[in-house]
This record gives sequence, structure tokens and C-alpha cells, in this order.
Amino acid sequence: MPIEKILITGASGYLARFIIDRLQDAYQLTLTDIVAPEGSFPNTTFIKADVTNPSEVEAACAGQDAVVHLVALVRGRSGKPASLFADVMVKGTWNVAEACVQQGVQKLVNISSISACHPAPDAKLPYHVDDDFVFGPGDLYYSLSKYLGEQIGAAYHQAHGLDVIHVRPGVIAGDGQNPGPTVPDVVTAPWFVYVDPRDVAQCVACAIETETVKYGAYNAVAGRADSRFAWHPGKEALGYSPEHNWPEIPDGEE
Repeated sequence: MPIEKILITGASGYLARFIIDRLQDAYQLTLTDIVAPEGSFPNTTFIKADVTNPSEVEAACAGQDAVVHLVALVRGRSGKPASLFADVMVKGTWNVAEACVQQGVQKLVNISSISACHPAPDAKLPYHVDDDFVFGPGDLYYSLSKYLGEQIGAAYHQAHGLDVIHVRPGVIAGDGQNPGPTVPDVVTAPWFVYVDPRDVAQCVACAIETETVKYGAYNAVAGRADSRFAWHPGKEALGYSPEHNWPEIPDGEE
């Protein structure tokens, strides 16, 4: 059945506003978070809900055709305890997946991260989904939570047939968390990890629109020759075509 109604969790976050802008003219959007998003989003409905509360999540998912799951601990996360990541990002994603099944939602688009899969030291670059990766001590709680969120999605796809697409954004430019791309003093390998939030929103739209991909994970990064994470698989499977690629920074392609 065609997707008409979409629930967006974490709707008050920075990335959410770009996804809402991209989707609001084509779909009936319901926004949910623990606080209402700032600004005006015409033709949308807001429901206050906490992803750590299963009954609130299930109520928000009622009547929806798809869910775009954005909830994550981003700003100031370095000082937060592991238990909070487990509650909000891991259990929260589990609650969303379970609610999708209980409410008959067709598709879950889970916003993961390239942080879920740091390439192994000897990995060939650019990194492709399912290549070898390693966890490091830096940002472990966030990385592990994103990885476990993908495993939850895989389990619910296998067990219940829920369509699940994981979108793995690169470092999101303009969010106030990161300074933006600058060329390294010495370039020895594909290094570019940034993505414009408008291109992440485009990738989400592609994931919603596809009728052929029932499960998969795709990197949403800039479309550059020096991108550290491969973006072409998303183009081939979903039609993702990044448009904001920092042409002022040479990418080594002739």
C-alpha cells in the first residue's frame, strides 16, 4: 500500500527540521518528541511522547504507514552515562520497532550513523556496509547504541517482516556540534566524512519512496571521490544523489 502517513520521532532535533521540510508537502506528518519543535511546520500534527515509554510510543504509531526514527543523544553526550544511552537510544529504538509491529506500520526508516561502523585499520576505503569495522574507546556509548539500534531493526525485519532501512549520515554540517570540513595537512586516504543535512533528508525521502528495498543500510555522505564511506550503494539501491558536496574543496578527482 502507498505510504501516506509518517511519524517522525525526535522531531525537535536539528536534523529533523530538514527531513520535515523535505517530506511535509508529500505526506501527512505527525511529529513527536518530549518537547514541541521550535518554528512553524504547516500541515503537521505534534504528539508529545517519550521513546522510553512503550505505551506512548505505541499510541503515537497508531494509524501511521511509516516511521522515521531520529531520537539520539547528540549534544553534550560525552558527559552522559552508559545507562542513559541504553535507555534512550537502545530501548527507545526497541520500543519504536515493537510499536511498528503492534500498530501495523509498514516501514521503519532508522537514522543510524557512520559512527556505528568505524572502519578497521586495514579496511579498504571507501568503507562499504558490512566491511570489517572496530569499536574504539572514543564515543563508544553513542557508536554502540547506533550499532545495536541497527541490530534491533534487523531482528524485527527477520521476525516480523517489517521493512527497515537504516540511513547512516556522516558528520552533519551546520549542527553546531562540528566545525565543518577542512582539508588535512596530509591526505593519504579517503578522508571526507561530512554531509549536508539536506542530503540526509533526500536519502530519507528515497528510503520512504522505494518499493523494492525491504531491508538495508546505506551511508548518507557527500557525493565526493574522497568520501571515506561509500555513497554509491545508496544511489544504486535507493536513487540517493547528494547535491551539496563542497566543490570548493578539491576531492582529487580529475
